[in-house]
Amino acid sequence: MYGRFGGIDIVSIKENFMTEIEPIPCGSANVYIIHGNKESILIDTGTEKYRDKVLNACQCANVRLILLTHGHFDHCQNALYLSTSLNCPVGISAEDLELLQKGTKRKVYGKGIWGNIYTWVSNCNIKKCKIDPVDSITVLENEMSLQEYGIDGKVIKLPGHTIGSVGVLLQTGEAFIGDAMQNIISPSMAWCYEDYEKAEESVNLIHRINPKKIYCGHGKMFGL
Repeated sequence: MYGRFGGIDIVSIKENFMTEIEPIPCGSANVYIIHGNKESILIDTGTEKYRDKVLNACQCANVRLILLTHGHFDHCQNALYLSTSLNCPVGISAEDLELLQKGTKRKVYGKGIWGNIYTWVSNCNIKKCKIDPVDSITVLENEMSLQEYGIDGKVIKLPGHTIGSVGVLLQTGEAFIGDAMQNIISPSMAWCYEDYEKAEESVNLIHRINPKKIYCGHGKMFGL
């Protein structure tokens, strides 16, 4: 079953298990709450400007985990603030942990004139934007179940945009892919990446999975 109620996408009702997807637009980036029956997870956090907007959306959600698709500032700048406010751990891959905890700055790359311009802007923002380290960390691994956090789904590795990028695949077939793909003009691979070949492989993996609906970090939800 799929429908909408009060701005929330209801994606599955099966044997008393319900999953609701609540998008939270945060400027150019998207944040999502995946609501289970009694517990929820937050995917990404947005930039500092939007921290209270995201916190307000989470107040009645019983968020058990803040899951970061990768370690760029526009996805994790509010991780410490929200983790402390909601009293829950932050999940990130081992490969991107240094971006969150050590403030490591890794360059991204692009192709073509537009790709190089976009990459230059991205690297300037990555360099100047601070990310506060988090006290409580859960290391995300490929195929890791999210059932202990109240969600019938799993983590999937989607490296390329960053070497540690991950997504979430729900049992119902919906996928949250961070910046592995974007839908700003039309669905495409992200315009910048740390490893182009791995980014291509991750896009191919998404196509093989063929999710019912794809929720990305930038742009509108889409289907393949």
